[in-house]
Amino acid sequence: MRPVTFTAFGDPAGQGNLSRGRHGKSYHSNGAELEEWRTRVRNAAARATGHHALVVLEKKERTCAQCGTFRTKHGLFLGPVALDAVVAIARPPSVKRPYPTSRRHSDWDHHARALCDALTGLIYPDDSQVVDGHVRQLYIGHPSCPLPQPGALITVSEVS
Repeated sequence: MRPVTFTAFGDPAGQGNLSRGRHGKSYHSNGAELEEWRTRVRNAAARATGHHALVVLEKKERTCAQCGTFRTKHGLFLGPVALDAVVAIARPPSVKRPYPTSRRHSDWDHHARALCDALTGLIYPDDSQVVDGHVRQLYIGHPSCPLPQPGALITVSEVS
């Protein structure tokens, strides 16, 4: 299958470690921003591929409510894949360094986790299929940054 390339625009949100609330429930400290970013990535991938994300009405369902495909077969790629992404971040006016290396921005691996999870059930059935990943985190305006605004340029390809 040919590689799939698409662009998701919006403020990228990294997926950090989970925190525990008072009643033992796990949550992401940036949960609202993270969910919005994942939705933007999923929508961009769906537009680029014409494929829909896995739709489950109850957590234990084994098939997609929209098409009836088994959860383990719901995706464009069913084997190992490589993910390559450039995450473009707006540079704060006070920052002079060429790369986003402060604690203000998520680590590159947090962006990788957010992207991989967002594509689960749409591009591939499970993010464990990503066996080769490369994520670059750049400021907009950097010579290597292909995007004119915040977002991510993502390519997923089959590994043979």
